[in-house]
Amino acid sequence: MARTPRNDALVLEVLGRNRRFRSCQEVHIVLVRRNAGKGKSPSLSTVYRALHRLVREGLLDTIRSPDGELLYRLCRTADRHHHLMCRLCGRVEDVPQAEELSAALDRIGGASGFDGLDYTFELSGVCPRCS
Repeated sequence: MARTPRNDALVLEVLGRNRRFRSCQEVHIVLVRRNAGKGKSPSLSTVYRALHRLVREGLLDTIRSPDGELLYRLCRTADRHHHLMCRLCGRVEDVPQAEELSAALDRIGGASGFDGLDYTFELSGVCPRCS
């Protein structure tokens, strides 16, 4: 899959405007509205491919919404971390990687013989403002 710097830059610009996680459809709508009457906007599938590339390159964080949709945000740190999301308002806070999870991963890898284990860990709850 060829890298398309123009589309990647457009997606990064939309996601860089705030710290909120956005769906592929939300990013696409922003780009369509911004380009209304100015020319061709990237298609939804082009935006999805750009998001997927940027995630693989470590430039975007992802989290699943309560209904299972994958959401994207510009990654603010190179350190491994997790996200704590409010199920009511969608507010998200970064949480440092828990040493207990790393230790469990090492134990599971050692017991199973698997190398290069990776995992996904998402936390959700109700934030203090919504409580």
